[in-house]
Amino acid sequence: MNNAPPVSNRVHIFPLGFEYARLKEPIFQWKADIVVPIEYRDSDHTVQFIEEFLAELEENDRIEVDKRSCDIFDLYDTLGTISKAIMDYSNEEVFVNLSAGSKITAIAGMIACMATGARPIYARPSYKPEKSRIPDEPLHDEVAEVFELPRYPIERPSDFHISFLAFIDERTTEEANGRYRGVSKKELIEFALDQEFPFIIESEASTEKGYYRLLDRHVVKPLQEKEYLEIEKIGRKKYVTLTEDGENALRAFRYAVDRIETED
Repeated sequence: MNNAPPVSNRVHIFPLGFEYARLKEPIFQWKADIVVPIEYRDSDHTVQFIEEFLAELEENDRIEVDKRSCDIFDLYDTLGTISKAIMDYSNEEVFVNLSAGSKITAIAGMIACMATGARPIYARPSYKPEKSRIPDEPLHDEVAEVFELPRYPIERPSDFHISFLAFIDERTTEEANGRYRGVSKKELIEFALDQEFPFIIESEASTEKGYYRLLDRHVVKPLQEKEYLEIEKIGRKKYVTLTEDGENALRAFRYAVDRIETED
């Protein structure tokens, strides 16, 4: 009887762009079993050689193709898409090819690898004299937008912190006067008890005051320190809402909550 563990598949994740050899050669040189091409979701145009490349992969009986899409110019959408793809194949040997797509996808792919342990790869193009393609004009003559990117390092929130971010996001509603109302700390405690998080279930706290202290220590203060939460007092009550950074962190790492719910 053979008790050897199963051999992992090699998975190559790669945002698409105006590249061919830099995407194809790593797939075949490193014998990828599964490829995850990530397309530009909002594009109305097709690139013929990219379509032919994808068709070539799909016609290969040895390779499984799992196409996905995102906004390749949105850091958090790209980060969430790549991170989810990595986690969907967490039992395999995962590589992320940063050679194509936009500069944003390269940054997002590297962050995703840092957060998950996947292996980033880069295919350096050949610039031999006979293959030089130095343009006579700049590649772009207009700028659509200039925006700031997040500073490094980026630390991935824990799964249970992401669960709280998702809960707050789902329960936040817009009031008639245009203000946003989040959730109360009492609701967060009820959520923690319902989900049976160890920090509260395994504690010796038995009073409401004790639960509030545990919530502040394990959830509210750590997320406030990361600037993911803000607390607003409306009347006599305080409501917890997500900051823009909190919303972006949830967009990037919501896959962790989705994975937990699927497993349940």
